[in-house]
Amino acid sequence: MNEFDRYTDDVWDRFFDFVSEPVSELSQEEVREELTRYGLDITSAVSRVQRALATAKAKNELAAAREKRTRIVEKLTSVVAPKIEGLRERLDEIIAGKLKGSVQAAYFRKLEKASDEDDLRRLMDDIERLDALADIDETETET
Repeated sequence: MNEFDRYTDDVWDRFFDFVSEPVSELSQEEVREELTRYGLDITSAVSRVQRALATAKAKNELAAAREKRTRIVEKLTSVVAPKIEGLRERLDEIIAGKLKGSVQAAYFRKLEKASDEDDLRRLMDDIERLDALADIDETETET
């Protein structure tokens, strides 16, 4: 058994606090002088700590960037290419809610005839363009 293992770290901490000044009360210059006096070079230890801090910071930044990327991709996918699941139902809701009269009837017929995903996407694009044109018309009439 090693003599140092005989006592716990708490006991050693109390012993060193008793025989020397607490490090927390020393200035940085005094700490450097003590290290130099004992011939201790902490350059490699400091660089390891700095590398560890830089690595931790980089990992946090990477995790934040991944999370941000996920949110952006989800947002873009919903805008650029709506999710396939429930697209027919979403189109039905949009047509019923936004469109009126003969335009609504025409789009309901197109929705009934849509046979695959491409037809549904084209119908969604048409409705979005129609909505964009309506927004432009409203802006022009306001000015």
